Amino acid sequence: MDVEGTVSRPVRPDSISGQAGLSATNTGRSDGWLPALEGLRAVAVIGVVVHHVSFLSGLTNSFAHLAAVLARLDVGVAIFFALSGFLLYRPFALAAINGQSGPSVRRYLWHRALRILPGYWAMAIVALTWLNIDYLKSVWDWAIPFLLAQIYEPLRLPVGMEQTWSLATEATFYLALPLIAVLGRRRGGRTPLGRARRQLTFGAVLVLAGLIWNAYAHGPDTPLPGLAVLWLPAFLDWFGIGIMLAVLASWPAGTTSTPFLTGLTGDGSGRGDEDLWSATPRGLRVFTFAPGTSWLIAGALLWIASTPIAGPRGVEPAKPVESVTEHLLFLLVAWCLIAPLVGPGSGGVPRALLSHRAVMFLGRISYGIFLWHLLALEVCFRLLGFTRMNSSFWVLLAVTMALTVPVATASYYLIERPARRLRRLGRRSRPVPVEPDLPLPAATPAPTPALQGAGPAGLGTRLVPAADPAEPQHESGDRHEEQPGRQQDQ
Repeated sequence: MDVEGTVSRPVRPDSISGQAGLSATNTGRSDGWLPALEGLRAVAVIGVVVHHVSFLSGLTNSFAHLAAVLARLDVGVAIFFALSGFLLYRPFALAAINGQSGPSVRRYLWHRALRILPGYWAMAIVALTWLNIDYLKSVWDWAIPFLLAQIYEPLRLPVGMEQTWSLATEATFYLALPLIAVLGRRRGGRTPLGRARRQLTFGAVLVLAGLIWNAYAHGPDTPLPGLAVLWLPAFLDWFGIGIMLAVLASWPAGTTSTPFLTGLTGDGSGRGDEDLWSATPRGLRVFTFAPGTSWLIAGALLWIASTPIAGPRGVEPAKPVESVTEHLLFLLVAWCLIAPLVGPGSGGVPRALLSHRAVMFLGRISYGIFLWHLLALEVCFRLLGFTRMNSSFWVLLAVTMALTVPVATASYYLIERPARRLRRLGRRSRPVPVEPDLPLPAATPAPTPALQGAGPAGLGTRLVPAADPAEPQHESGDRHEEQPGRQQDQ
C-alpha cells in the first residue's frame, strides 16, 4: 500500500459523479468494510488502559507533562461512542436516504444484547464474587450491576468494574437509537439528496443538544443530580458526530452537491455543478479528506486538553467551564481521528497503520480488554506487592497488558463469538442489512470501596466525563459482524 505523500496533503477524488459516488472501500458505505475502524478500536482501548494504569500507579499526579497527556487518554471513550454512532446508525441512515424500510428493531436489539451481555456478565460474576462479595447484601445489590444500572441513583461502581459506567451509557444509546432513527427519518424530503441533508441537520441538532446538556448539567445552580453528567444526554454530541459521519458516508451516489453547502435543510435536486472537493470549504477538507493532517490536529487538541484549561488530572472536581472544555476537545479529537477514515479519499499513514494485522486483532478483542483490564490490575497489585498511587507505571502497564490480552482473547473466542451464533435464531432468508460494533469507553476507576455511593463532588472529571470508543464501543467486535459487506462467521 502506498502511504507516501499523503500525510499532510488532502487526497482529492477525481470525480463524484460518474463513479456511483466514491469507492465503497474508502467511503464506508453500507457495502464496504473499513479495517481501519477495527484498528482504531485498538488505539482507543489501549489509551483507556494506559489512562487507568497511569492513574492507579500515581503517575497522573506527578509533575511530568507526559503524565498530563496520559491523564487525558480517556478520550478513548469519546472515540468509542462516536464509532458506535457511526456504525450503528449507518444502516438506518442509508435506509432513510433511499426511502426504504429500516432494519428490524427487534433483530437489532437482539444482536446488541448478544454482543455485549455474555462477555460482560462473565466479567461481572468474577468481579462481584472475588472483590465485592462483602458488599452485596441484597438481591438488588446483585441486580444493579447485572442490569447495567450503575449510573443511576445511587451510584454503584463495584471494585474492578468502575469502567462499566460507560457501558451502561452505551446500552442506553442502544435502546434509544431506534427512536433517534425514527425522529431523523421524519425529517424527510422529496429526493435522496434532500433527505440526506435533513438527516445531517438532525445529527447536528443532536451534537448541539449534547453540548447544551453538558453546559447545563455542569452549571453551579443546576437542579439536575450529579449523575446527570453520566447519562446519555451528556454524550449525545459524541454519539452525534458518529451519526453525522454515518449520513455523510451514506450520501446519495451520483450527486454533485455537497453536504457542506449552505441550505442543509433544503430539498436539493442533486444537479450542482461542483464536485465534493471543490465545493467543500478548505478548512473542512482537512478534517474530512486529509488523514495525516487531521490526525496531527487531533494530537494538538489532545495536548491542549492536557493543560490546566481542561481541569485537574485526577478525581478532583473541575470547574464547570473546565469540564465543558475537556468534553468539547474530546469531541473534536474523535472527529479528527474518525472522519478521514470514513470519508472520500481516506488513506495515508493512519489507515495503513490501523489496518496492520496485529492492530486489527487487538481491535477485534478490544471489548474483552475493556472488560477485564481493571481486574488484571487488581491481580498485578497482589502479585507484585505494589500499592495504589505509588507503583512503577511501566512495570504495571507491561504486566497488566500481559495478563489482559490472553484473557480478552479467551473471552472473545470462548464467550463472545459463540454467543453471536445465536444471532441466527429467528433469522429469515433475507440477510440483516448491517450490524456494526460498539465502542466502549471507560472512566477512571476510583480507589474507594465497592458499591459506595458518591455525590456530585465524588465523581470528578476523571471519573465522569471521559470516553473513550469505542467503538462505544468500547465494545469492539468481530470484523465479520460489526461492519457490512462480509460473511457472518460460520
